[in-house]
Amino acid sequence: MVGTSDEVAIRRAHTFSTRAAARILAISPDRIRYWVKRSLVRPLTRGRQMRFGFDDLLVMRLAKELLPTRHHLDPVRRCLERVRRMFGPARPVTSLRLANYDGQIVVRDGAVMVEALSGQILLNFGAPPAPGKVEERFGPARVRERFAEARRLAESDPLRALTLYSELLGREPGNFEAHIDLAGLLEREGDLAGALRALLGAAAIAPTNAEVHVRLGLLYRRRGDTHNALGSFLRAAECDPLSLAAHRNLFELYESMGRKREALRHLGMVHRLTRG
Repeated sequence: MVGTSDEVAIRRAHTFSTRAAARILAISPDRIRYWVKRSLVRPLTRGRQMRFGFDDLLVMRLAKELLPTRHHLDPVRRCLERVRRMFGPARPVTSLRLANYDGQIVVRDGAVMVEALSGQILLNFGAPPAPGKVEERFGPARVRERFAEARRLAESDPLRALTLYSELLGREPGNFEAHIDLAGLLEREGDLAGALRALLGAAAIAPTNAEVHVRLGLLYRRRGDTHNALGSFLRAAECDPLSLAAHRNLFELYESMGRKREALRHLGMVHRLTRG
């Protein structure tokens, strides 16, 4: 089980590049840069390599819904700033529900709705819980339900799926399958650094799982990191000497490095395993 410090590190590690955020939200990177320039979105890091957290992605999704074009951005920005002032730093904007009602931004906090610009409070008793939001109290059955929901949404709504995986890992940092699924989703969306961190989290939970080390090796190769790719494939072969994937990749990697003797040794293993 991953400890408390690891849990914090996992949450902090889930950040996204501008390109990855744009792919997830199906918008252009230039649009995100424009929102940052106009202070609608506040990235975790600035400069040429901006990084965004889950909260930033959720704010951007809200902005996309409220701003089909670049027009009328300032009223939305003022509303978000007012919401931040109303609820304070202890309540991130994305812990609330924001929606567009007839051109007005309304904030829902439990049974209470607030019109953002005027501050007018409207009661909304019996409001349903926010979709995709993990309740504060839930047991193993609820975890499985949310896990299944994240898998189901991975194709149609990757941002919500990523949010669910993040919330689940915040509660269950030792959930191996959640790390694996999150890594696959991040890699598919082009965030290789995030996928790597998720796989490393899975490897910390199951250090003798050969398949995880093979996946790490493949991801390192995709990133051009030959040294760590080699280490991961060797670790996979150590964990499972009969891993065909580990030996095949070791053969290919050693051959590309010009290390013929090691390449032939693993090619021989591939032949033996294939015949077997």
